[in-house]
Amino acid sequence: MATSIKVVLFEDVKEVRAQILQALEKYLKPEGEAIPFEGRQFKESKADKKRMYEDRLQNILTKEPYDRATLLVVDRDLSKSQESDFRGLSVGAVLSASKRLAIPVCSYAREPEQDDYEWRRRWEEGHIILSLSDGEDELARRAVLAASGFAEIAMKLPKIDIRRDKPDSSPAKILAALLGKPEYSDKITLYSVGDKYRLTGIPRKDRDAKQFEKRTALFLGHWLWDSLLRYPGVLVNEVATGSYLNISTDDFRDPKVQDLVKEALYRGPFADPKKPQWWRGMLDDIVSGANCGDGLALVQEKLGQNVKPSQCYVDPSKSAGYYCIISRQPVSLENSKGGLSWFPRGADLTRIGKRMFDEYGPWLGA
Repeated sequence: MATSIKVVLFEDVKEVRAQILQALEKYLKPEGEAIPFEGRQFKESKADKKRMYEDRLQNILTKEPYDRATLLVVDRDLSKSQESDFRGLSVGAVLSASKRLAIPVCSYAREPEQDDYEWRRRWEEGHIILSLSDGEDELARRAVLAASGFAEIAMKLPKIDIRRDKPDSSPAKILAALLGKPEYSDKITLYSVGDKYRLTGIPRKDRDAKQFEKRTALFLGHWLWDSLLRYPGVLVNEVATGSYLNISTDDFRDPKVQDLVKEALYRGPFADPKKPQWWRGMLDDIVSGANCGDGLALVQEKLGQNVKPSQCYVDPSKSAGYYCIISRQPVSLENSKGGLSWFPRGADLTRIGKRMFDEYGPWLGA
């Protein structure tokens, strides 16, 4: 980690809290630290205790040891809290206080419904949803990945001129510059076109320059995590990359094959070594630079070996080329549906297979 990271954990079950803290500390060492929220240690007046939880939390989170928190990790059910002064504390109150202070939040549930955490939910400003379904260790790993990404954005942002009166200071151009890819700013812009959920999160400049910078970093971080890295288009995950290059998922996972496109690997904020992504534009450059028509030809040219083409999971007789966000499998254009209202405009490789669309239609909207 490039900078010191502080994670504050809100968990009301003692045993679970100990396990998550241990896992967080494992991934935060040696520079970072994980601290459990214990509101009872603060001396509050009777008047303070009568205030709303979010008001009290906002005050407490500006004091040691919680001040300068990088990320808050919050159990979505805090009903078992034994702190008499904070009995009845909710994730909503934590989110409200964190929004005022521009602190990113990850929430989690003990028994999540996986679909709700992946494709069904809409944009949630200031809020990353994680899962405990894979255990405390994976939850902690993802939380620290999020904390590190937000810290990296906050560290790089001051080096970018974000004055509103500059024509090159749109959120997309700022994010493109931050990622070291200014040439992709127009493509990134498409991830906000016509999307009121994302556009409402753009911070407005105010007199407090530091607070404006914090809010901008928070907005850019959520836009990157929950949009660009989630919906294949500008960036593509492992399955989507194989589909786009016309290489079967299993064959694309061959380290020798991935080595051919290593220059296109995404290495920016939130880059996950367990779930790698690639710059689509750079993949195009690699294939065309080798005078190849697609990934199949590239592998044959560079490695002298044959690999299987990417097949549509709905109809294997069809070439894929796209990605079904529900099944997480390669899908063809004719056997899928795209352009849903909750898809970012720039996510042109993101589709939903016809079978899935027929099954989940009432949940999906248009």
